[in-house]
Amino acid sequence: MTLIRKLPTSVIILLMFCCAPVLAQSKGMPLPEQHPRPSSGSVVDMRRRLVELDRLLTLKSVGRAESLLAELSQHSALQRELISRRIRLAQLRQDHKKAVEICRQALNGQPNNAGFWRSLTTSLLAVDHPDSARMAADGFISTSPNKRSAGMVTVELFKEAHRPVIANDLIDSMRTVLDDKLFMGRQKAVVLLEMQEYELSADAMVADLRSNPFNLGLVRTEILEGGYLPGKMPDFLKQLTHRATEPEANSSEIILAANLYLMEGNTFDASQRAHSLFGKRSGMLAVLQNSVTLQREMSHLEITENNPEELQSTVDYLLDVLAWLISDSNYDQGIRRRAADNLAAVCEIALEKDVLGENPQEAADRFDELLRQVLKVNPQSKHLYSSQLKLAAFTRDELQQPATAARGLESLLLDMDLPLPGVALVRLSLGECYLAAGDTTRGRIVLTRLGRDPDFRKAGGHAHYHLARLDLAQGNLVTARDRFAVVAMDNPAAPYANDALELGLAITEEMDNASGGPEMLLLYSQAVYFDLVVKPQERMQALEDFIKEGIRRLDMEEPQHLMERARFELANLYAKQGRLQEAVELFQTISREHPRGRFPANSLMRKSELEKELGQDQDARSTLELLLAQYPDYLFIDDARDAVRSLP
Repeated sequence: MTLIRKLPTSVIILLMFCCAPVLAQSKGMPLPEQHPRPSSGSVVDMRRRLVELDRLLTLKSVGRAESLLAELSQHSALQRELISRRIRLAQLRQDHKKAVEICRQALNGQPNNAGFWRSLTTSLLAVDHPDSARMAADGFISTSPNKRSAGMVTVELFKEAHRPVIANDLIDSMRTVLDDKLFMGRQKAVVLLEMQEYELSADAMVADLRSNPFNLGLVRTEILEGGYLPGKMPDFLKQLTHRATEPEANSSEIILAANLYLMEGNTFDASQRAHSLFGKRSGMLAVLQNSVTLQREMSHLEITENNPEELQSTVDYLLDVLAWLISDSNYDQGIRRRAADNLAAVCEIALEKDVLGENPQEAADRFDELLRQVLKVNPQSKHLYSSQLKLAAFTRDELQQPATAARGLESLLLDMDLPLPGVALVRLSLGECYLAAGDTTRGRIVLTRLGRDPDFRKAGGHAHYHLARLDLAQGNLVTARDRFAVVAMDNPAAPYANDALELGLAITEEMDNASGGPEMLLLYSQAVYFDLVVKPQERMQALEDFIKEGIRRLDMEEPQHLMERARFELANLYAKQGRLQEAVELFQTISREHPRGRFPANSLMRKSELEKELGQDQDARSTLELLLAQYPDYLFIDDARDAVRSLP
């Protein structure tokens, strides 16, 4: 004791702290329970695995997420953090009853957790308990730190669950809570539309647009994706049109009404409303901005059975309003230039999708005149020259007027603003037009000059391909063979390279064919000539004559690749002209008589497509199964597998 008294006080305290467990154990006193603390390395690893679990849940990898969750559940320190993950996993498994149970147990301990209230609302809607979901939504909104965003999320949940009445009531209550009479105006218009309250829906939409006219794009998207049915909601369109005539109406309301008229196929009323805005620069800008939106949508819009007039009415409307915007009636040069570029793009899309109305000739003449105006207003338009090239191709191929198309391209070559790549394309198209018109001499001159120009290698390669076909059509077999070989080797990635290689090989093989030879090549060359001059009927007849003569003269016990190619081309011509059953039979002949040739796999694929088009699904399945079994190395074998899966 004397020694202890002499020690410093700090040392005495340290000795008592260290010896206390030993003394307690010697006297039979229980020791306090001690939990091992996880090391810093294990904590980092658990956090990393939690992140991995969240990633698996985001990717909806249910099986792997469940295994990892079971493994992490063994750590008591993670139990609180795993509750939300268990709820998410149950929802991914579509076991919403279990999710509701987990949410309610969690809320007993954490009643102010907004995330649990939101998950409970979602799962209650999934099990079709809308009243309970409404009460859970109140809990979510009341516990959320941001009432406005929570209300918006909740409304979207009820909208997606197709509960428009509750969603509408919720918007009204949130407007009272937030003291905001315009809260979620677009969403309110959509739910009222779903409730068939058409006039109230139109009024809600107008109120939103008048509070913020720049919301036109959002409002338009909400309505078009929110259940607007053309032709079945006349009261909605009538009320919207009536409100758009009020003195306080703005351009956004008028343009929205015009867009809905386009969905109805009513070009006249849509154009009238657009023209009413041309008195002010702001109105012209609004119409121009909306035309850009419509033009972009046209790229993805197709003519369907449900609404066959929408695309045509959109094209007619855009041609009308944009033609006015680039005319001399418009005093704003900036708007004129932008409208001119947009007008050229509309012409290009209309030609691509063949949206030309009842009279294609009138449409082509109108496009030609409009593109001439675009050239005057905005010669730097990035869509101008591509539109003119497509118009020339349409005039040549569809209207069967290659000479007219050639004249248009000749005048285009005189344009000094034509960019250098455009010069090559115009010269290539001009040569094709000369060939299609039967003027092979001028066609050869233009294509030869293009092929010799070192600045235009890609276009020059295409020109040489046409020249090789022209050599074959005119009986210059050796020259055609050599030119095809050069074309195929010079640019093997070009779209015409495979065809050039096959034709070059066919000429070489046929010249060495004991039962064929130059006479059969000259007979086949007639079909090539009629293809160059765009005479499909004469080409079909030439192919039929070649096949008949080949069956009579050729030794069919030997590979006859030229015969196989002629049959494949003829079958595709039959299909293009609607003679589907004859095409199916000819494709079947190719796969049967040329099993080791160059086209049997392609023939089976085409045969299955035509059989599906004819409604012969079982035959199409059998054809595809034969293709998969006999030609597993077919280049498009994955497409064949997808086609099998798509069949009923």
